[in-house]
Amino acid sequence: MIPALNQTAARTAPQQRIAAIYQEIRYRICTNRYPPDTLLREEELAREYSVSRSPIRRVFSMLEHEGLVEIKHGIGTLVTRIEPELLADVYAVRMILAEAMGPFIETPFAEGTREFFVRCGEEFLALQQGDEIGFAETNIRYFVGLMDLAANKTLREMQCNLFFQTSRMWLLLLRSIPWEDTINAVHDEVDEVVRRIDVEDPIGLGFAIRNHIFESQQRLFKALHEG
Repeated sequence: MIPALNQTAARTAPQQRIAAIYQEIRYRICTNRYPPDTLLREEELAREYSVSRSPIRRVFSMLEHEGLVEIKHGIGTLVTRIEPELLADVYAVRMILAEAMGPFIETPFAEGTREFFVRCGEEFLALQQGDEIGFAETNIRYFVGLMDLAANKTLREMQCNLFFQTSRMWLLLLRSIPWEDTINAVHDEVDEVVRRIDVEDPIGLGFAIRNHIFESQQRLFKALHEG
């Protein structure tokens, strides 16, 4: 099941269908099932989802707004490449938003919150070395769980959009980074989240997320430099 952020606004059935298709295609892009430069064909996707081409065009427009695809006249819709020079700006904004999350995280935490993140940590540890798709799926599930802690819908959506821009780069570089180092770093992050939940510390949780985004950035930039 594709993880999705909590939605509060009521949607019509067609809107729900478009949202579901959008989430699925974005998921495929961000797990590199559709790698950069993949040509996405309206007619094929319309046939796959049993819809007309209009909803697919709407989905492409949403993905283009997020920078995940580029619509080129005469060519079609292409999955974008990740531009390393833009990563620093994206990470800077992600860190600011993470710090801002604290006041919007409601306590006491909902029943099952701690168990969800403990399970995420266990799933990271259980991954087989080199399982890039498994890593992407677990990481997305974990991240969406974090975002669902924030009551501010705008903040959630901004952070989510930026995350999906950077997550693809991790997958492309994952094989050039020592696997054990990556898993240990992510597991340490999950452990810190659980500790903040245990002491009902939403402000500290926001700063913990911010610090781990910074550390993720440093590992990514190191891999880019060495590559």
